[in-house]
Amino acid sequence: MIRHVALFTFVPEFTEEQQDIWMGMIADLPNHIPQIRAMSIGRDAVKGPNSHEIGLVADFDSLEDLAIYSAHPAHQPVLDMSAPVKASLSVVDFEL
Repeated sequence: MIRHVALFTFVPEFTEEQQDIWMGMIADLPNHIPQIRAMSIGRDAVKGPNSHEIGLVADFDSLEDLAIYSAHPAHQPVLDMSAPVKASLSVVDFEL
């Protein structure tokens, strides 16, 4: 199993309301991409000096399934919305 972890920080112009819409789009992806075994997304609760704003965790059976998710047409609107407003993104994919 592969665990995909992504940590996001956005520019200030990307409002919390817009972020909520974006997170809703992500939360809906398992309804469209069967390769997603589990997915969760949420806002940082600590807001520490090294914190990102939003974290995503998704599990896949294989690297191939992760690649399908990454290239899936249902994922594209999420990427399109976040691309111009991402200040930083950190990603790690590891085997469980």
